[in-house]
Amino acid sequence: MTMNTKNRLNVRNIKMKKVNSIEVRLAQFVVALLVGMSVGLSQGFASFSEKDAGTRTAQFLKLPVGARAIGMGEAYTAVADDANAIFYNVAGLARLDKKSGEYMFSKYVEETSYHWVGYAMPISESLGSAGIGFQYFSAGDLDETNLTANKVGTFSPSDLAINLSYAKKWKEFPLGATLKIINSKIKESATTVAIDLGAQHMGLMNGKVDVGFAIQNLGGGLKFESESSKLPLLIKLGSAYKASENWVAALDLIFPEDNSAQLALGTDYKYQVQEGMTLSGRLGYNSRSRKVEGFNGVTIGLGFGFQMATLDYAWMPLGDLGSTHRVSVGVKF
Repeated sequence: MTMNTKNRLNVRNIKMKKVNSIEVRLAQFVVALLVGMSVGLSQGFASFSEKDAGTRTAQFLKLPVGARAIGMGEAYTAVADDANAIFYNVAGLARLDKKSGEYMFSKYVEETSYHWVGYAMPISESLGSAGIGFQYFSAGDLDETNLTANKVGTFSPSDLAINLSYAKKWKEFPLGATLKIINSKIKESATTVAIDLGAQHMGLMNGKVDVGFAIQNLGGGLKFESESSKLPLLIKLGSAYKASENWVAALDLIFPEDNSAQLALGTDYKYQVQEGMTLSGRLGYNSRSRKVEGFNGVTIGLGFGFQMATLDYAWMPLGDLGSTHRVSVGVKF
């Protein structure tokens, strides 16, 4: 090897180190910015409490998706690494090594129902990953009455959110953003847009601990006739501890603008039945409904995996309103 060739290699190595150093500093800056925004916004929320519940529009944006995450009490901000990351923490899409899709259906009280469809795919190591998700909530048919309480017809309120997501891994920092198109219909319709921002940091404490940050529903409000209401802004800080290759425990702190801080806890244990077949058990707790009368907050989930497909189930009690059953079908290919 000639001296000129060695010099060119040395110069190239130096340039690569500088680029890598810049990328690491940029990633660290973005994560620090997100954390700073989280802290700043949460301090701004200090005066909010349960009395502010219901003061924001488009509450369906808070309805959880994915039976696995629900079975874990929705403690998924640091765990998310599949199509459901579109909802919980978009940064998790950067960890995809395969295409991921999921459909979830849930029937709530009476005629209400909730659907979720998510699909995400890695584009390339340099370009990152992209995803799209649909949330649809239907309140069923409701009676329309006049001032004398006589029925004059029916109407069918519904809500739809289209999530367009992108994420990329900057060194050890997965980062991501989602553009949301939100439509809410009572009798008339209103539409607005919002964004989600997310970050994760993997492999802390000898690879045992992951952390995640998410700020969701940043944007305008929905305006019906002459009145406009803001969207339910959320800040989430999460952590996950890998007790073993098949066992993870997670904790999330959630700061909603229209309520007091909430705690989510969850665990997921996966048992290898045989090659290509797994059985999972999950247990979780979410303090969101702690003021609701009756048994609520605890969630239980089961999961079955076979090669490229998963079938997940979660049971969630709603206090005096009864309980809901969530079923998800997922694929990775």
